[in-house]
Amino acid sequence: MENHYDVLVIGGGPGGTPAAMALAQAGKKTLIAEAGAGLGGTCLFEGCVPSKIFRETAERLRDIARSQEFGIDLPQEMIKLNWGRVQRRKRAILKRRSEEAIHKATQLINLQIVFGRAQLRGSRTAFITPTQGDGSGMEISFEQCILATGSTPNALPINGADLPQVYSSDSILDIDDIPEQLVVIGGGPIGVELAQIFHALGAKVTLMEMEPHILSIVDSELALALEQRLIQQGIGLQLSCKIRGIRKGDQGVFVDYDTILGSNSIFTTAVLAATGRSPRIHGLGLESTAVKSGRHGVEVDETLQTAERGIYAVGDVVGQPMFAHWATAQGLAVAQHLIGIPVKFPKPEHNTATIFSTPELCMAGLTEAQAANAGIEVSAAHYDFAQDARAQISGQDNGLLKIVYEKKSRRVVGVHILVEDAADLMGEAALLVSSGLTLEAISGAIHPHPTLTESFGIAARTALSTEMAKLRM
Repeated sequence: MENHYDVLVIGGGPGGTPAAMALAQAGKKTLIAEAGAGLGGTCLFEGCVPSKIFRETAERLRDIARSQEFGIDLPQEMIKLNWGRVQRRKRAILKRRSEEAIHKATQLINLQIVFGRAQLRGSRTAFITPTQGDGSGMEISFEQCILATGSTPNALPINGADLPQVYSSDSILDIDDIPEQLVVIGGGPIGVELAQIFHALGAKVTLMEMEPHILSIVDSELALALEQRLIQQGIGLQLSCKIRGIRKGDQGVFVDYDTILGSNSIFTTAVLAATGRSPRIHGLGLESTAVKSGRHGVEVDETLQTAERGIYAVGDVVGQPMFAHWATAQGLAVAQHLIGIPVKFPKPEHNTATIFSTPELCMAGLTEAQAANAGIEVSAAHYDFAQDARAQISGQDNGLLKIVYEKKSRRVVGVHILVEDAADLMGEAALLVSSGLTLEAISGAIHPHPTLTESFGIAARTALSTEMAKLRM
């Protein structure tokens, strides 16, 4: 049949593109339908990559501000942020990465890319409406389908959310100038990252969160420590507050909110709504199939197959956790499954995450609370980076490592780190958790000196010594 494919992949982001390429390499005739400007998805164009480009500039400014600590005298009055150049650098990097992805994909003879919006018309057919060029739409058929359409920012369900001074986590990445004041609504990973970035870039920032503390999804000890760092950096915090609305004022807006102390308002020139993201399922045509979905996303089984046999879903469209690397792991697992290769599907308890705060807060596996809820009796090995040679040398010696391990077997079930450059330690952390390595295995490995990775060995040896001392008592 003309326009017939073995696999249709809807969405060319970090979940869809790797899956499509793996399928094509295995000989499957595969089509990617991507509605955006290029391959890369939310992570590349609207999320982790552009925000980290901004963070890199922010970190350079922080380094310059601390230059005298390292014996360098710089005329601070000559340091100036060129925001237009920052935005041009961002666009150049995104363009390069998207073009590289397209180049790799087009080398595969079994893979076709169409920039268009795909809508399912049944369990094995779809209609694709072009989003680029003047071409007409086309109807295709397929044997299997992978939904990888990502997510969209949640809108604020309050009056004034549509004012031009209110930005989403997507739209603020294209802002023309650094705002004089910025109110960030939402103390999750996106809100914390962007609050610190724009504060370092020159904005006066207030972070507002409805919960008693920020980052409720991470280890509470580390989250509280980061909360204190935000205060020390000069970021205003309003916790346990409920936003009532946003109203226009002269040269800006007022954010009205309630706390246990009563009602209040704060003036700002810009507002960032960082209240999470929702799976992108609107317009997919799921109603023409047996696929089931709700506000948490598309429902899937343990193999990521939907209620419609032959249709799978990966990444943000399935719901939490919403991370690019998690989408890639799921996409590659489904690809192997469709090729017929035995595969172990990703487990949430083995997932890793990095919050690019300052300092970075990273996690792999379970927190102590999550382990307890799962019925696992655990303890934690600690390491204070104040004693670490590498952290002292770099001037970033304020942080903590926690290795959560099962008491009986001493196998590692979680690793949690708060320190600058923690992201570079997560490869080892991921391996420890996914392989279920023990404290003995960690302490027996030779970690190079002076590096941050020494912390793993020292923490493990300290915990083992404590365990042995308890046994002798």
